Amino acid sequence: MRKALMGAVVLAAMSLLGCKKQVPNDIVQKTLKGALRSHAPGTTLAMCGAKVRGLSNATITVTSKKADNTGVAHVRGTPWLAAGTPAFCEGDIEFKYSSTSKTTGYKRRTTTTTWYLDHVKLVGVQTPGVANVTADEDPDGDEDDD
Repeated sequence: MRKALMGAVVLAAMSLLGCKKQVPNDIVQKTLKGALRSHAPGTTLAMCGAKVRGLSNATITVTSKKADNTGVAHVRGTPWLAAGTPAFCEGDIEFKYSSTSKTTGYKRRTTTTTWYLDHVKLVGVQTPGVANVTADEDPDGDEDDD
């Protein structure tokens, strides 16, 4: 009985104070993959050392995330439609997300959170033969629902 009461108190406190949602890893992976495919040319240029149309087959690993929906992800992908580029491009990207939430329904309330990739910044390059250059962009058009 006492544990149930404590659980109810914690749940009530969280709902009253509001729990800050954190962007899920699958959303980070999906939206960064889309942004690097076509919406962040400065980042892919700096990561590959040549002008490329984007990265295809990108593997994205979230290495750190903070409570304010910023963090760092490691990216490795194949340059798309460019001659004279390395076999793969690799680097660390700092990201920033924002979100909106919408609650619908009366008896069965449903909350939908939409995440927006606001900013990407290349903070490290591991592509062989490419100098460590930074790129700082605001990709457009990439959003996904939780």
